[in-house]
Amino acid sequence: MEAVGLGFAAASVAELCLRIGKDLYKRCKSYLQAEHELREASLCIQGHWIKIEHQISVLHRVWKSLGDDLQIHQNLVLQVLQGKLQNAVNTVHSLGVLDDQRETSTLDRVVAKMGDTKRLKYAAYAKSCLEGIIVDLEKWQRRFDPSWFLLARIAVPVIDQQLLAEEEKTPGQSSVVSSVMQLRHVHNLNRNDAVASSVSTSIFLQASYGIQNRELIPLSTASTGSNSGHGLIIDYIPARAQVPINLATKDVRNLAHVLSNVDPERFGLLPCHGVAKRRDPSTQSISGFDIIFSIPEKLVHTRPRSLRSLLSTSPASVYPLNERVKLAVSLARSIVFLHSSCFVHKNISPENILLLHNNHQPTDVLGNLFLVGFERFRLAEGRTYMSGDSAWEKNLYRHPKRQGLHPEEEYTMQHDIYSVGVCLLEIGLWTTFVCYSEDPKSVTTPSPALRPIEGHIGARDQQRAATLIKDILVREALTRLPAVMGQIYSDVVVSCLTCLDKDNQRFGDEREFEDDDGILVGVRYIEKILFELEKIVV
Repeated sequence: MEAVGLGFAAASVAELCLRIGKDLYKRCKSYLQAEHELREASLCIQGHWIKIEHQISVLHRVWKSLGDDLQIHQNLVLQVLQGKLQNAVNTVHSLGVLDDQRETSTLDRVVAKMGDTKRLKYAAYAKSCLEGIIVDLEKWQRRFDPSWFLLARIAVPVIDQQLLAEEEKTPGQSSVVSSVMQLRHVHNLNRNDAVASSVSTSIFLQASYGIQNRELIPLSTASTGSNSGHGLIIDYIPARAQVPINLATKDVRNLAHVLSNVDPERFGLLPCHGVAKRRDPSTQSISGFDIIFSIPEKLVHTRPRSLRSLLSTSPASVYPLNERVKLAVSLARSIVFLHSSCFVHKNISPENILLLHNNHQPTDVLGNLFLVGFERFRLAEGRTYMSGDSAWEKNLYRHPKRQGLHPEEEYTMQHDIYSVGVCLLEIGLWTTFVCYSEDPKSVTTPSPALRPIEGHIGARDQQRAATLIKDILVREALTRLPAVMGQIYSDVVVSCLTCLDKDNQRFGDEREFEDDDGILVGVRYIEKILFELEKIVV
């Protein structure tokens, strides 16, 4: 189908979803006078639809601005929604007859004629049906959110106008709309240095801001601390000699502005409370920056753990397979939202993946995942200094062309995808690839799981050694992962590790992704990595 034809077809799918969704909303209103359990379920369905309706309404109005690839993707996702909504309407209709003339339900009269036993059985059945609709809508929402937040990257004014119009129509009712609006606002600020510098509320904290009880998280780059009793995570970004301090300050400011607007439940990123400048005691010059993150209230009473710590100390039997798959999906989703936020991480590894346990979810053994370690971050359109280091334990998570003191390629999202692939391999095998000695001054060593790479560490031809190590990782994914995690998971890991290979059929030629807004690689990643992981059922 030609792009124009597809645009009209998908726009009509959006209109159809809106029409069916409104019918579902009206039918659910007939349950508001029903028993307590049915009333709660009905309200929950209505709440989900209101949120979806805001998003679809905006999407429909900005459709021409999305570009062909994002239109194709959204068309597929909307078709799934259409099917779920139609099934939901049919289900609700089967539970109670709607009187179209009075626009009220005869449900009460139907139930009133039932005996107590039948009434209880009917209520249990109806509640189960409504809860099934809730699960379907929640699953679809999780599937849609990643591509929805890609709207934050598209530099087209009409998107700002339509988001604002939707927000003004129902002020404060749609967090998903306001989240994209805030991200777009921050991106506009970051593009305009004069405006960003004149913002009245600075992201930089006063020198008097104190952090108490600061303590390094084991096998992590981050620390914990507190201020006035509030739990904090502190991520240190050192000043680098090759970056002028005024530029470093601006980059950190821009990063902090973006991170201050994240939704921790959706993004897998902690909200930034502010930035504290560190100064050299002797010269008072800025030596680095502490990014201060707030810990969400429901997670504040647990001690953060790094993924490296868990991989190093906890056997696979401690964590059920479904928990590991859930962790993998969370990591994959966090990369989408990093990309939506217009920056690349450049330092993804188990040391920079934190897990915080939710006391309200006791069955969630591993906890909630959050990325930290922004030491080497870069805004997607920002400067790149083509600098690196020779630490093997860091290079292990870098694409071969991004290794060493002088990397060959400028950093892109695909390089973050490669790093995710290495982490997914460790999660799947549930083994650490890097072993730390108890002596902090000693060197790190490859774990027994990666013994084959020992001969390549310190080799004279580092570029060739890096490629051979990548081949070893791919071989591990091909040979060991299927028996442990299944074929889908194995295929995803291989796709991540080979995402820049010319013969990778899932990603293809990297030149296809050279669009101005960086949307194409995001769409491809959502479809080929995230959606594939979410297919896994344990």
